[in-house]
Amino acid sequence: MAKKSSRRAKRDDAAEAQDGSAPDAGGPPPAVRLGRPKADPRLREVSLLVEEADYLLHLYRWIVLAGEPPSAQDWLKTEDWPHPDIVVEVFGSWERFLAAGEVPDSPLLGRLREAERRARDVDARARELERELTRVDDLRRQAETARRRREAAEAERDEEARRAARLEREVERAEARAGQAEGRLAERRQEAEQTAAGSSAGEPSDEWLAAHEALLGELEAVRAHREDLLRQVEELGEAAERDRQAVARLSTALAESGGRADEGADEAAGGAAPPATVLEAVERAAGELEHLTFTRSAFESAADSPFRRPGDILDTLERIDRLAALYADPSGFGTSLTEAATSLGLTWRSDVSELARSRHPDRYTVAHDGARLDLGPHVAIGSGSGAGFIARIYLHVADGSGNIPRGIYVGHVGRHLPDTTT
Repeated sequence: MAKKSSRRAKRDDAAEAQDGSAPDAGGPPPAVRLGRPKADPRLREVSLLVEEADYLLHLYRWIVLAGEPPSAQDWLKTEDWPHPDIVVEVFGSWERFLAAGEVPDSPLLGRLREAERRARDVDARARELERELTRVDDLRRQAETARRRREAAEAERDEEARRAARLEREVERAEARAGQAEGRLAERRQEAEQTAAGSSAGEPSDEWLAAHEALLGELEAVRAHREDLLRQVEELGEAAERDRQAVARLSTALAESGGRADEGADEAAGGAAPPATVLEAVERAAGELEHLTFTRSAFESAADSPFRRPGDILDTLERIDRLAALYADPSGFGTSLTEAATSLGLTWRSDVSELARSRHPDRYTVAHDGARLDLGPHVAIGSGSGAGFIARIYLHVADGSGNIPRGIYVGHVGRHLPDTTT
């Protein structure tokens, strides 16, 4: 463009010389010049129009290549385009330059802007659909989990009802034995009174005392057994009531999820059957989940667990994985780990007591990649008593300040570790 500016300056000088406006110090006066006609002033106007057309051609070429109008800064970045100062000198301003090319009213650019707006709308709609699909998948998983829990709760309720019936029969038998023992004790007392009345010494024999002590011991044992059975019946009644409430809640959740969630859950269930054992649940979680790290001890404890609902283990690990995804951000996620875990539906325990840790130090540490991890935070699963009805998932939460990366590590899955109550 410097060459174009130089040519334009020479052309202007030549035009001024032909018009006689520029004096010539070495030649004769203009009046004595012969044979040179005056320059036509329209040539200058044509030259300017050609230059304007050249710049407009560059403008249209830029729009075709870039798909949008250029700015003055765009043409400053490379020498392939006219210098913005020359364009402003010809047209008066950059805005007039764009207006001369009718860029603001260009139907082509209008369609391009409309296409870009539609593309943005399509992208936004696609993101919204992805969020909706994610929410639908979550609802399907929740519906399937609720279905499994309801079936497990109903099975547990029926089992506890059978146990309660057996215990009630044992209580009846124990009460009958207690009545018989009390009757025999009363007979022994009468015999003792008669023997004492007929005896000159007035003291019972050693044989009678031994039989009397044996009857008293049997009576106390029967009474203790009856009290234990009554306590178990009461505990089973409370557990059955909790199960009834759980079944009611789960039935309500299934009804609210609707038929579509049920169909989606059936499809999901068709793709992946519930795990048959706790070890299978842990292995599946280790292969599918992205944000949890599983230690070797997690697999060993899972293989030893008799928990009857391994599907709940897998569901809980999926929730902990979502918690680990939040915790992976070093800048935080706006709430505490306990609050986030509770919002995900986890029965979260932030740590174990120091007394339990001091009594069983080896049970609350695991090895991973040459490091010793302390277990403390854990999640409770199930209700009732016994390893078949309750389970625990013990974790190590690393903040990244030590030798292991930041994250949540699964150290134990299955049985309740010993504490101050066991």
